[in-house]
Amino acid sequence: MRICFLMEPPRSKDSVTYEVLNGLQTRGADVEVVTERSGLVDLEHFQFNYDMYLFKSHSPLAESLAAAAHYRGAQLLNEYPATMKVRDKVLTATLLLQAGIPTPRTFITDSLETLRPIVQQMPIVVKPYRGRRGEGIEICMTEAEFDELAKRRAANGPAADDDGGGEDGTALGDRLIFAQEFLEKEPLDYKAYAIGDYVHAIKRVFPAKTKEEKLGTPISDDPELTDLVRRCGQVFGLQLYGVDLVKTPRGYSVIEVNCFPGYKGVPQGGERIAEFVLQQAK
Repeated sequence: MRICFLMEPPRSKDSVTYEVLNGLQTRGADVEVVTERSGLVDLEHFQFNYDMYLFKSHSPLAESLAAAAHYRGAQLLNEYPATMKVRDKVLTATLLLQAGIPTPRTFITDSLETLRPIVQQMPIVVKPYRGRRGEGIEICMTEAEFDELAKRRAANGPAADDDGGGEDGTALGDRLIFAQEFLEKEPLDYKAYAIGDYVHAIKRVFPAKTKEEKLGTPISDDPELTDLVRRCGQVFGLQLYGVDLVKTPRGYSVIEVNCFPGYKGVPQGGERIAEFVLQQAK
């Protein structure tokens, strides 16, 4: 069994990714990691002859090679279209809404000031359009906090909230602003990790910074949460994925869906994933 990992090499032997690689090799798989750091890639002689591709990295090379493998009919976890769906915040929110999955009200704009009427009605969370890992998130509970955000952005020069329309060479997609209603919720957020039908959920602070915070606190069996997580997997066609949620007075609300997350704190996470990958490959 030959498996190609489209990802960055694991930085630590304590990472779940390292456990997955080791678990696959222990089970007799021939595993290769392909990344920008692999050195020169000669596309003319690149052999798309692996039995399975594990598509994890956000790098341009990984996305391009995953697309090429997909269009050659190769088997990927996660599939290329499914992965690219959840990397597009607008598409993610749209598909969640169309599927009837609870998610916050979402607004898209290329000018921060157009959000003022919204923040006058409700608190909002402003996110980078292409951001991930909780980076660059700003919470505006009041219009005064929104004014402070506008001042900070103005001080940093032309960015996603100006009306330049790309004259400075910035692609319009990189200038869009993604905002969501900040929901009344429990103090701790929820994060669920899925491996096929298996779901492990935790509570944790956001943003989680320390190792202990990232491990969170496992929660007991919750059929409502588990069903919601599996519905998200079905909507996007994912098999290895994570779901970020909050719990409001009306129940759970899905904030984000992630492909191939870190699986920190999942019991025997690396072993579970390695076994699942081989089952799918066969």
